[in-house]
Amino acid sequence: MSLWRRVLSERRVLVVPLLTVLAINVLVLALAVFPLQRSVAGDEDRANDVKLALADARRTERVANDTRLSKQRADEELKRFYAEVLPASHAVARDLLYLQVSKLSREHGLKFESSSFEPEPVDGSSLMRFRVDVSLTGDYANIRKFLYRIETAEEFYIIEGVKLGQASRTEGGTALEVVLQVATYYSGAAR
Repeated sequence: MSLWRRVLSERRVLVVPLLTVLAINVLVLALAVFPLQRSVAGDEDRANDVKLALADARRTERVANDTRLSKQRADEELKRFYAEVLPASHAVARDLLYLQVSKLSREHGLKFESSSFEPEPVDGSSLMRFRVDVSLTGDYANIRKFLYRIETAEEFYIIEGVKLGQASRTEGGTALEVVLQVATYYSGAAR
């Protein structure tokens, strides 16, 4: 007889309950613990997925809030630009642009040859554009100084076009002719 058979026959009272408990533990392990372990692992995976989704949602919320704040800031700055920088009406735009161009041309020793001006609506906007076409003659240095003053003026001017040509010969040298298209914008709607 083998050792295991002898132990089993002599200690049956002890071995049978131990084997029964062992079989029950194996059954509990196989039928309850392993499925629950897989369920817990799946729950952990779902929890990690939810954490990642929450982090993405928080990032998206931050981006949306930043975008909203940027839009509000841009709207405020645009309102301030319309109220403080752009001329308030056609008359103010005309005075600022037309009179300023003629004043600056005199200050820089340029001869005011001719001008034309016209207001026109801006497509898809409540703004109106007031453009002045000016023909001036003078020497190159004075034309440069004049253009610099127009470009650096506090008022809102846009130089849309510059044509430079030779006007005529004078005693002091050759005069140049510059044809400028200078514009500003104003609100077409009543403010």
